[in-house]
Order: sequence, then structure tokens, then C-alpha cells
Amino acid sequence: MISVLMPAYNAERYIDEAIESVLAQTYRDFELIVIDDGSTDGTRTIADGYAERDERVRVLSHANMGMGASMNDARQHARYEWLAVLDSDDRMKPNRLARQLAFIEEHPDVSLLSSLVHLIDEQGRVIGTTRSPFTSAEAVAKAVRSNVLLGFHHPAQLMRKAAIDAVGGYRNAFWPCNDLDLLNRIAEAGYGVLVQPEVLTEYRIHGGSVCVSAARETLWKLEWVEDCMCRRRAGEPERDWDEFMSWHRELPWPRRLNRERGILARTLYKAAVQHLSCGQYLPLTSKLLTSLLLDPGFVVPRLLPRLFGR
Repeated sequence: MISVLMPAYNAERYIDEAIESVLAQTYRDFELIVIDDGSTDGTRTIADGYAERDERVRVLSHANMGMGASMNDARQHARYEWLAVLDSDDRMKPNRLARQLAFIEEHPDVSLLSSLVHLIDEQGRVIGTTRSPFTSAEAVAKAVRSNVLLGFHHPAQLMRKAAIDAVGGYRNAFWPCNDLDLLNRIAEAGYGVLVQPEVLTEYRIHGGSVCVSAARETLWKLEWVEDCMCRRRAGEPERDWDEFMSWHRELPWPRRLNRERGILARTLYKAAVQHLSCGQYLPLTSKLLTSLLLDPGFVVPRLLPRLFGR
């Protein structure tokens, strides 16, 4: 049995599709908890309508707390040990829950798994498919040994509640990368984590999505998550956000400039992907070329599979 957690903030445009994709699952023994995080649009009304029609749907509503705090709160209300995540603008494939449960049965040591995803645009059209290097326990163990930050798609995850509780849950300060912070702390604690090599979720890219609207902040927070991870593994105390940014400002200027270059290249690449999803080819071209010039080592491995396949 599974508790599906769906954090939602001003999600009225897409939440119908998200909820319908959960209710259409071939695996039927679940509850869906929609967490209305202080929305000011029609999100709560739409979610309440589904709760009135289907007893498996419950709605939690509170003042805006952020994704991490909302997920921590919902975890306390969840009835079941396994927690599936879906964002309110994404969609599950009809067999997602069934396939993830089957994967858990085959890999009983895994406490957190994700899947590959189709990238979809605002109209729901597929514009890409993700890959992952973390589809084997050996690859995950090597990454942990080498201090490589693990990255799984959060809205494609299935997690054991006990593993999240054991490491203290999400930490809101790391938003919008608190899911990656949680994932890496779970892996460090010795719990099995893995990516299931199947496409089971559709991840929507649009102008309002966090990965686009807060791309630069996201990438700096990602640097902070990685810094905290390395310091924990070295037995050193984590830096808080202000300490981390102060440390960065004190770096020698060539090193600081190189980090800024990488951040800008990744920000422009994310913006280019969003322009692709909207069919905006002129800004797509300019941002993609600029990101390629700034950091070809980052862009080329991501661009070639899109152009020529695997």
C-alpha cells in the first residue's frame, strides 16, 4: 500500500492532470494526499472536489511553508510506509506505482528509488527523455565513495518513510534543492537508493516551474548541498548558507570566476530547455550557444544525445 504525496502551490492550471494520472493507476491500493501550501488560486477548490468524489483523496491545507516543510507535515499524516511523490504539474504513467512496487520486491534493500522521466512541455507533448548513471548499486556506491552528488528526479520517487524519519526529513533551508539534500543524506546513512531504468513519470517544463524561474538560485543551492555533503563526509561541520556564500566571495578571483562561469552556463542551458518546450527557437539558439561557449564540458554530453540519440 502506498501514500502518494502531491505538494501544490497555485497549481490550478495543471493539478487536474496530475490528480487524474494518480487515479488512473493500474495499482489501486493507495491514498493520495494533496498538500495545498497556502495557494491563492483555485488549487484547494479543485483538490477538494476530487476528495468529495473519491475517498482515496485527502487534502491538507495550511499557510505557505515551502515544499520541504509541506512534505514533512504530509509524511506525518500518511497512513502507509511507502511514500510516492508527484508534483502538481507532472503526471504518472498508468503503470508507475505497479512497476515501482515490483522493482522494490526485486530489490528489497532499496529504501528510495526514482525512475527515468519523459520531459513534457506546457501542452503535455514529450520533448525529451532523461538518463541516469545511477541504475545500479555499484554505480551509486562508487559515487558515494567519490563524493559525487547523487541526483534523482524527485517527482518520480518512491521512498520508505522510516528512512526519511531516520535522517530527519527535508531541510527547508536547502530549497529548491532540499530533495537532493535528503537523498544524499539517506544514501550516506546506508540506505539503498537506486534509479529504476524505466520511464514512469512525465516531468513538465514550463515558465513557472522552479527549475526555470529560479534557475540561478537553484544552482547556487546545489553548490551548497554539495559543499555540505563533502564536509559531512570529511567529519567537518556544515556551513550555513551565509557562511557558504561568504566563503565563496573570499576565494581567489580566478577560482571564483570559474565557478561563476559554470553557474551561468548551467542557468542559460536550463533556460534554453524551457524555450525549446515553448517552441521559442530564437532565444533557444542564443542561450544554448552562449552556454556551450561558457562550458562545453557540461553542455555537449547533454546536447549530443538529444541530437543523435543514445
